[in-house]
Amino acid sequence: MPSIWYAGGRDCAGRADFNVQAYNDGLFILRQAACKNYEKPFIYLIVGTERALLIDTGAGKVDVVTPIDSLVRAAARRRGVSTIQLIVAHSHAHGDHIAGDTQFVGRANTVLVGRDSAAVRAFFGITHWPQDQGTIDLGGRVLDIVAIPGHQPASIAVYDRRTGVLLTGDTFYPGRLYVRDTAAYALSVARLLSFATAHRVSHFLGAHVENTRTPGVDYPVGTVDQPNEHEHDMTHAQLVELDSVVQAMRGRFVRTIRRDFTVWPQTP
Repeated sequence: MPSIWYAGGRDCAGRADFNVQAYNDGLFILRQAACKNYEKPFIYLIVGTERALLIDTGAGKVDVVTPIDSLVRAAARRRGVSTIQLIVAHSHAHGDHIAGDTQFVGRANTVLVGRDSAAVRAFFGITHWPQDQGTIDLGGRVLDIVAIPGHQPASIAVYDRRTGVLLTGDTFYPGRLYVRDTAAYALSVARLLSFATAHRVSHFLGAHVENTRTPGVDYPVGTVDQPNEHEHDMTHAQLVELDSVVQAMRGRFVRTIRRDFTVWPQTP
């Protein structure tokens, strides 16, 4: 896992749309270049023998299809199969994570999962939202889906059983944790912690990095160049801390700055 995910500044000269890193031959981490969007979101591709799951499509102004197709085709060759179906889903439905969706509409061998909680629940087989978990088998690679609304109603976390990587979207990452539904968020953080405690988690990976390496200090909204970023990976101890902060608020959320994140309630 790279310790630094520098996404560059405003100048796009010589810079690819995405920084692509392979965690292994079936899990790929991509970060959008800063010059294309200041949010610099991460997207993730997990590949099995039959299907591949893409989590998020970026913040726009980039070609998402080409790098994803390249990775999926290469994975198919390594697995000795002719095609692998691509499923496009989302950590949640905010614009900086769904802007590339239109590039996947109507494509052969591609499924675009709906953005609302009903569509997410139906696709991943979550019987009771948000209490129950869902699963998806990509072919020799099973993923668990944990519903974590609060930041956004359709937010999910994705757990890769093979690597132990837990993808936590905008609910848990080194930055400003915007909370729009405080009651749902408190329950979701507790649910996420319960899941992480019961499973082997190697990395907690969110969808952004907004904090600096200076404890308790973030980059202001709109910052393009972030050369002194906090590491991307979060820890179980930091999730425990987030749960403690949230539960102590007892529903009365106030902006709270901690070393590695800020709890930031917003008007729904």
